Amino acid sequence: MTIIISEEQVGEILTVKTSVSLLEEAMKSISTGMGFNSPRKRLPTSYNGGNLHFMAASWPEKGIAGHKSYVVTKGKATFVVVLYSTKGDGLLAVVEANLLGQIRTGAASGLASKYLANPNAKTLAVIGSGFQAETQLEAINSQFNLDEARIYSRNKENRDSFVDKMKKKLDLNIIGCNSSDEATNNSDIISLITNSTTPVISDEQITQGIHVNAAGGNSWLRSELSTNSIKKFDFISCDDLDQAKTESKELMEATEKGITSWNKIHELSDVINKKIIGRKNNQDSTLYQSLGIAIQDIAVAKYVYDQIK
Repeated sequence: MTIIISEEQVGEILTVKTSVSLLEEAMKSISTGMGFNSPRKRLPTSYNGGNLHFMAASWPEKGIAGHKSYVVTKGKATFVVVLYSTKGDGLLAVVEANLLGQIRTGAASGLASKYLANPNAKTLAVIGSGFQAETQLEAINSQFNLDEARIYSRNKENRDSFVDKMKKKLDLNIIGCNSSDEATNNSDIISLITNSTTPVISDEQITQGIHVNAAGGNSWLRSELSTNSIKKFDFISCDDLDQAKTESKELMEATEKGITSWNKIHELSDVINKKIIGRKNNQDSTLYQSLGIAIQDIAVAKYVYDQIK
């Protein structure tokens, strides 16, 4: 029997920390050949803007396949994950996925930080204070013994509200900053989670030993880092190379200009599976370009489904 799973049920079941572990297994499956992912497709829904977004994956090892789809119109989106059995049980669930996507996006940055940041990281800077920033902070904090998190966004009211909310949620020193420079100064990890079309940190803020999660720019129209900044990273990773070749403006332009090449950009799944080494020493600077891929969505959707069925 097909189950309809609501946002409320997702919120009651799915935690950020659990999602990091779920994504770790799902991402590794791509590298081992036990999971398969199809990059996002976009279909125009009007002449004046708006798209239907569709991304699919299968995980035969777990007996599931599925897709996430959503329509964006006038800046608003409604997400759904459809989960199928690959063992003859048909359609398993339709999952409301706004909250699921928020948790999954944060968990991806938590997972990348676990594998690419210095293991003794103590200070996190989050640039952005919107809906998605909450789980960035929560997920990375779940993987490290952080001393401090610094938050910067352009809107002071939003920033202060975010800091107040997260202080009540986490046992962590959380500070609102008046500039991105103040937030990133001597930070060990930076998470960028904005919808900016222009860089939100300067090249000078990418310092030796830093790990950066660029998690907001899943479109060739967005850019949270300068193209030139890519040369400052010793190791560059993404969740899906094929998807990065159509969605990551920074990486697309950096390869076109010869700053780097696609064979020097690696999928995080290969780091998890130990096919390649990401960070080689404490001085390396590392980047994770997070675009969001379907196998992450079906992994967390299956977990929610298993708790309810």
